[in-house]
Amino acid sequence: MFGLTAIECFFAIIAIFIFLYWITPQKFSWIPFLLTTILLAGLAFNIVPNDTDDLSRYFHTLEQLKDNDYDFFLDRIEEDFMDWKTYRVCAYYFYFISKLSDVNYLQAITIFLVYGLGFLVIYKASVRFNICKLYLFIGTMFFLSTYWYYDTCSGIRNGLTFAIVTACAYYHLVERKNITLCIIGYILACFLHSSGIIMVALVMLTVITLNNSGKFMNFLLIFGLSAGGSLLKFLSTKTDNSFIQSIAGKAETNGAEGQLYTQTLYIVNISIFAVVAIILFYVSIYIVHGEYSKDLKRFYKFSSIISYFLVGCLLSELVFMRITRWVLPVIGAVIYMVGMQIQKNQIDDKGISYLTYFTPTNQSLRIKMRPVVHIMFTAYTLVHLWYLINGSSLCWIHF
Repeated sequence: MFGLTAIECFFAIIAIFIFLYWITPQKFSWIPFLLTTILLAGLAFNIVPNDTDDLSRYFHTLEQLKDNDYDFFLDRIEEDFMDWKTYRVCAYYFYFISKLSDVNYLQAITIFLVYGLGFLVIYKASVRFNICKLYLFIGTMFFLSTYWYYDTCSGIRNGLTFAIVTACAYYHLVERKNITLCIIGYILACFLHSSGIIMVALVMLTVITLNNSGKFMNFLLIFGLSAGGSLLKFLSTKTDNSFIQSIAGKAETNGAEGQLYTQTLYIVNISIFAVVAIILFYVSIYIVHGEYSKDLKRFYKFSSIISYFLVGCLLSELVFMRITRWVLPVIGAVIYMVGMQIQKNQIDDKGISYLTYFTPTNQSLRIKMRPVVHIMFTAYTLVHLWYLINGSSLCWIHF
């Protein structure tokens, strides 16, 4: 495409976003977001999958659906092909795309939806909480650098499912708008892939435990969520329910004899979790007790529960990596830019000297650590962008 390799096109799209972002007035920042989404979808449309990729198998499935009638599609559902008997939304998603002129619309539409929903959450948060242009930029770059583009193109179902639940959770818990549409989104996600059931369960747990806090509750969440996989395994031996069987299969501990994976790929995902956890802890005092506490408390609780869940999933490589790749980039972006903006507002209002020397120790330390946190988050974003282009699955894309 234009004489560039697929990786060079991806990098060029990031460069175009950066250029457009800084020349566009902030009230029109949705323009570079929308254009970047379209360009990433266009790139996905032209990608040729490798023979071992899930996308290659999906192309074959789409060709079959395209060449046959609706009865053939219903037969595939009855045969429980790709778990379609349970996940009917996935079945119909593939069926409708198969009726388009080109099978490449599968990854193009998926990328458009996934990045569109991610950008929508970040943009809506920036408007609601009056985020300055710099923090919005850094948060967006964190999202772009830590989100796994090619895994979304190849896997389709996971990335789309996580994007739907994350966007619905933001609107449900923060914006408090379109609740009916959020519920519909949750239902669609549950019938799209098993990961949707897990994520919706975490949203429900957020709502149930919203007014419960404290160290005891945190420990209970960590150990309770850690035991979830064992409970699912037990239930899978006692029932043939398709949902239980499917979730149990995804929640299995994949580590060798319960040991922690040490491959570079997994360590990178652990590092993303560590950075988001640090940011979550650093800005917690501003989010929970700051000027927007009523609006942000629910989303902060949701983010915390996901963090506790990931601690319990450290030995479950598949679950941990999927949530880290497709949920934490959005959460990290929103938590960072909102938390740092609230802190900046306090500094502008009271002065940095007052906050450093005449406030409680926990807040004073945060003010002193502010430059370090900025540098850490920005440096990690740049390093992971380098890794995304040079060491992640993005290296496998080609035209």
